Amino acid sequence: MAMTLIVLAATMGNKYGGLKQLEGIGPNGETILDFSVYDAVRVGFDKIVFVISRHFEQEFKKLVSGKYEHVVDVEYVYQDVETIPEEKRNPKRTALYGSVRAVLMGEELIDAPFGVINAVNFYQRESFELLYNNLVALKDAGYHSFNVCYRLKNVLAESGGVTRGICEVDENGYLISVTDRTGVERISGNPMYPNEVHKWVALDDNSLVSMNMWGFRPDIFNEMQAAFDKFIDENGMDLKAHYSIPAFMNKRIREGVRVKVIETPARWMGLVSHDDKIQVVLRINDMIRKGIYPSKLF
Repeated sequence: MAMTLIVLAATMGNKYGGLKQLEGIGPNGETILDFSVYDAVRVGFDKIVFVISRHFEQEFKKLVSGKYEHVVDVEYVYQDVETIPEEKRNPKRTALYGSVRAVLMGEELIDAPFGVINAVNFYQRESFELLYNNLVALKDAGYHSFNVCYRLKNVLAESGGVTRGICEVDENGYLISVTDRTGVERISGNPMYPNEVHKWVALDDNSLVSMNMWGFRPDIFNEMQAAFDKFIDENGMDLKAHYSIPAFMNKRIREGVRVKVIETPARWMGLVSHDDKIQVVLRINDMIRKGIYPSKLF
């Protein structure tokens, strides 16, 4: 049984600009995605399914994923607006339909518990170990799926406001909801976000945050497909509406599904703006000096 990781890599960076997946941050031009794949393979994942866009397929394969094909089984699936039937979408739409649609593209390649991550997040080794070990146990677990969550203090960007999925968790460690807060940043040392009337609201540094690292059983595909079909029927002609994994999971939780929260002690890194690259490069070099990563990954 292959242990599969779906990597969501079809979206372009809006604030940062260009393909975040292709930005070199290691000493040999390694990308954030290179480090994620390296960590995933080291902990036991043996198949990577990349969800990409055909619009940058050749560039992606040449500059990024081609490096992995000799160390892990690599597959590609495609998430483009054109994969939605013409009669159900606005012909002027260019934006993708969200992470639920991205995960659904991998259905035919998966028949066992699998993980999901974003290509643009640096999750660190500890998180992949938690993801892998909990996937191994998921088949016999008493819950539907799980979310590897970070503490808010470990996922703030140096450069300014970011969107973060703030998790509400019950006393038994099960997810109640994920609520996106936009513009989260430190104001006078405290994490805050601007509400709908542009008033700053405080957040707890120790709040748990979803960074889109999920573990699922394969039967999730049937549930996702039904939910996405309903979403398209209701929103397909909208130019911007999208259906995210947190929105889908919030709905399933309200219907009685149990989703376990797995806390990671790791610190996130990502390229939210150009200013972040300096800090990311410094941290990567420090981890290489400490022997956490080799100077050349592949």
